[in-house]
Amino acid sequence: MAVVEERVDADFMIMQKRSYLLWSGAILLVAASFSCKRDLSDDPIPTVAFPDFEANLSAPEYQSLSVNGGYKEIGSIGVRGVIIYRSSPSSYVAYERNCSYKPNEACATVNVDVSKLFMVDPCCNSSFNFADGSPSGGVATRRLRIYKTSLNGAILTISSEITN
Repeated sequence: MAVVEERVDADFMIMQKRSYLLWSGAILLVAASFSCKRDLSDDPIPTVAFPDFEANLSAPEYQSLSVNGGYKEIGSIGVRGVIIYRSSPSSYVAYERNCSYKPNEACATVNVDVSKLFMVDPCCNSSFNFADGSPSGGVATRRLRIYKTSLNGAILTISSEITN
């Protein structure tokens, strides 16, 4: 009878070890799935084709673009909208408002800073200069997307063609 009891005890111990190993493996698998999330920081900025947008710069709603350094946010074009920036009397730049760092995050939207000297994404705290949309601070490493602009008299046209 003692031999049978020893055999039952040995079988019970083996079952406990197997159960422990199965649970340990399951816990490691779950932990690994949480720690292996895909890094979204280098995802490309999504693209959205849009019809040419025309702005009559003599209209009151574009008054802010009458001086160098003036800007206007347009929400109806681009992925998250566009910031039009006047760099000279005949030169305008249209920056995509979708941040280049983790561009698929819900909050990855660039705004003009309250100082009006640069653009900033409040989500990742990256800042971008108006000269060429390149990052000037924060975690972003890529420039903002720039759309093609053309000026004909007082009509500024922005197309979905990407220039950078």
